[in-house]
Amino acid sequence: MIQKQFLGWMFMLTLTSVGCQNNEMASASMEEELPSKSNASRAATEVSVNPYVDTSMYISSGFSFLNPSQVNKNRQAIGGNAYTEVYGFNIPEENRVRGIRWNTDDETTSIWRPQGIAGFTRDGVRYLLVSWYAKDDAEYKGSRITLIDISPSSSTYLTYRHILLVQPDIPASTTTHTQYGSYAPLKVHAGGIAYLKGKIYLSSTNLGVRVFDLDKIIEVSTGDTTNEKCGKDANGNLFAFNYRYILPQTGYQKINNASPFSTIQVNEEGTQFWTGQYYAGSADAAIVPQVFGFPVDASGTLQSSGIIAVAPKNSLFADSHAHGIQGVFRKGNRTWLSCTGSPSNSYGSNARLARYTDGADDTVRYRWPYGAESLYYESQYNYLWSLTEYEPNAGAQNGSQVNRCIFAVDFSKYE
Repeated sequence: MIQKQFLGWMFMLTLTSVGCQNNEMASASMEEELPSKSNASRAATEVSVNPYVDTSMYISSGFSFLNPSQVNKNRQAIGGNAYTEVYGFNIPEENRVRGIRWNTDDETTSIWRPQGIAGFTRDGVRYLLVSWYAKDDAEYKGSRITLIDISPSSSTYLTYRHILLVQPDIPASTTTHTQYGSYAPLKVHAGGIAYLKGKIYLSSTNLGVRVFDLDKIIEVSTGDTTNEKCGKDANGNLFAFNYRYILPQTGYQKINNASPFSTIQVNEEGTQFWTGQYYAGSADAAIVPQVFGFPVDASGTLQSSGIIAVAPKNSLFADSHAHGIQGVFRKGNRTWLSCTGSPSNSYGSNARLARYTDGADDTVRYRWPYGAESLYYESQYNYLWSLTEYEPNAGAQNGSQVNRCIFAVDFSKYE
């Protein structure tokens, strides 16, 4: 996401970014309008959350559902210390605790980029979830998540499966693929992902939050050699670009006056969702990136009262605001920010993990890998997880080297 490009934003009211801000839907389902610069600085009193909208009727009949333990994981990740070999991995050795590299295809693909990270434990198995968005010639395929088994004692340790995300609104016409009925690709940037009580919450750049039920995974047909079919055809056959599984959106909540929603995570106490705004570093003092905390009720619904707004400081930038926010994690009155695009370089990376205490004049900053994205805190082990995004020849600095990995650090070293 470092290579987000601002197209004419010095003279336009809308902001377009190649990384965080593109590929979004315009209502809950169609192409979202681009974020406005006027949304960059809002008080909590101006921010509100609309009631939850249930979109699950399109899967209410004619489908069978699976849960994560029933998903066949067909790809093998790489464990050990290989993750430290990716470009710009600058975490001090004493702070490292876990790391994973994708298989060769996923490390080097240029049509999918990983963004968000979350995790959960089910039936004694630890899982990570990673969100991706499709780009370039595959942009029409939308977004996907990856389910990874990270339990060393599991028989499927470090195996994973990509699952296509879908939604109910069918495009009126397509020129890129054959679109059948019932469901369609979810064309969003998938910049952040959170897990709470069996559900996934996906940050949707201008809408707010999209919701998915992990007990509603659907197995579909494979064997389509064209890889260009999606939806249910007239004979009841299910397709998803040759993916074996889909995960349907079951609902959403629109959030007002807090976009762009570039990332999302649950706070340490499990009482709030926190979102962050990505804006690249700029001399324009009108852009003040913020993070927002939304109280959540027992059912996982975001509440419209008690919202918190924080504008972190970061003296690395000329205007002292925390630009380049890719990930957030909140504990007490402190926010940890995964930030990219710093004007200074640290051991091969212009990213930082920044710790901000409410009301402080600056962040405390730590080395962080090049191309770093979202954050996820695994409380049972006191691990702070993150991931990097770039395939070879994609980042501004990585050249032909792979940058993509998943890693965890000892959170106590950053408190």
